[in-house]
Amino acid sequence: MAKHLTDKDVSNVCELLDDWSTGAKLTWDRLVEAVAHDYKLTTTRPTLQKQARIKNAFKEVKAIVSGNTPKAAVAHNRHLPSSLKTAADHLEKRERTIARLEAENNRFLELFHMWLYNANQHGVTFEQLNEPLPTKDLK
Repeated sequence: MAKHLTDKDVSNVCELLDDWSTGAKLTWDRLVEAVAHDYKLTTTRPTLQKQARIKNAFKEVKAIVSGNTPKAAVAHNRHLPSSLKTAADHLEKRERTIARLEAENNRFLELFHMWLYNANQHGVTFEQLNEPLPTKDLK
């Protein structure tokens, strides 16, 4: 039985997708197998698809792997010596990671602005929003 994913699990799956080889086919079943192999985490396709971060990362990497983006077409047509190809692949993976994190950051900023607007509409003050979280008393 698949367990619920923690934030760390979601981050690990997104990193796994960032590192996915552009030469390897990407399917949900292969992703489930890779997660089980790399992180010893038993999960299912529906469990992974429920997570917006994973779903978005999967969609972006799938487009690159299938060659549906201009960048992917250039990468597949590149003929380089093996050492330069390794370096180019490493840079491409880092660029994908940066692009994914920037997109996630933008979604979080949009969510923050929505919450801020709604809080203001319901009379919640900035001081109330900035109150520290309660600490658990250890007695």
